[in-house]
Amino acid sequence: MTNDPTIPTKAETEDLAQWAEAGEFDPNFAGGKALHGAAAAAAGRAMLEAAGVDIDAVERAVGGRPRLDPAAPRGARSPRVNVAIPETMDEILKAKAKARGVRTSVLVREALARYLDAS
Repeated sequence: MTNDPTIPTKAETEDLAQWAEAGEFDPNFAGGKALHGAAAAAAGRAMLEAAGVDIDAVERAVGGRPRLDPAAPRGARSPRVNVAIPETMDEILKAKAKARGVRTSVLVREALARYLDAS
C-alpha cells in the first residue's frame, strides 16, 4: 500500500469509474462528446481564449517540435517514412547522430535529401 497522494485509492478509482460509466459530466462541454485531433485542439484553444489566455504566449512557452516545413500550418503533422534497417546500420547511425549532437532523424533527412538531389 502506498501513501502517495497522487495515486488514487481503490475507492477513488471505483468512484471515478462509476462517474465515467454514468456519463455524469457537463453536457455543455464540447457538446457532451469526446473530441480528438483537430476538433480537440480547436475546442481547447477556444476555452483558453474564452478564459483570456494569450495563446501565442502559451505556444511560445510550450514550444513543441519545430515544423519541418515553415509554410505548414501550426499543428500540421509532417509526413512520415518508416524504414527497417540492419542492426549494424542502426548502431552507426546512432553513433554519428550522437557525435554531431542531433537526432537520428536529422541524419536520415539529410541523407535522403542528398540522394534525391543527386538523382
